[in-house]
Amino acid sequence: MNSILKRFLFLIFFLLPVLFLSSAHALESPEQIIRELDAHYYYPQQQGLKKLSVQIDWEQLDVSSGSGRYLRNPPVTFFWERSVGSKGVFTLSDSSFEVSLERKREILRMLQNYQEIVIPQTLAEKLANYKGHIKTAKKRQPVLAFSALNPDVAIQKYDLLVDLKQKKVRRFRMKRNSAPLEVKSDIRYTRKAGKWLTAESRSKFRVGEVDYFETTEFVYRRAGNFWMMSKMTQTVKTDERIIQSFIFRFRNYQIN
Repeated sequence: MNSILKRFLFLIFFLLPVLFLSSAHALESPEQIIRELDAHYYYPQQQGLKKLSVQIDWEQLDVSSGSGRYLRNPPVTFFWERSVGSKGVFTLSDSSFEVSLERKREILRMLQNYQEIVIPQTLAEKLANYKGHIKTAKKRQPVLAFSALNPDVAIQKYDLLVDLKQKKVRRFRMKRNSAPLEVKSDIRYTRKAGKWLTAESRSKFRVGEVDYFETTEFVYRRAGNFWMMSKMTQTVKTDERIIQSFIFRFRNYQIN
């Protein structure tokens, strides 16, 4: 199930940019709309953040035992620096955990999927290799569609349903060239410093004959002059049972 979960982590990180649209926007092009959306989303790196480190404690539900207990994983530290131009790196930060080299590599590989939780990419960066058009232009609810320029990339299409009256994207759909072929999500938002951040995403996708439901909740707090991630809870389940659940807690931010 871990491999399935990893496939959808990118979904969470695509949803992080808050999609806010001026009611006066002429809908001249999807690219213009994306620039408008980016201008109203809270990117810490665009608020003056230059570098940071943060310690992350994370727990994983003991699904096999059915006890409902969460088991601690080795804590990690995330480092990011704007001048380096990378998405940041994770390192194990507690030597008291005895972890084999193979397990260490597995943990760090998995956590690379969570880089954008701390430092999200802009929508323009994420869609740089996609061609956009306005799929439908219903009053107050246009659908922006983006198709990959490269036919070999995993994510081939994105559709964004924009609610102009509420000034946000109500729904998100992604199409892939391998299973799951389609992922649908609804998003709930919060405002910080006058800009939007994702508070919750609820997604549905199918693998084989099984439907999966993923819910991710985000909590933010101030770290210095910035709004940063404080806690993230992610759960994947079917109609019958929980498949996987993680809790991430972010502490001891060192900024700039």
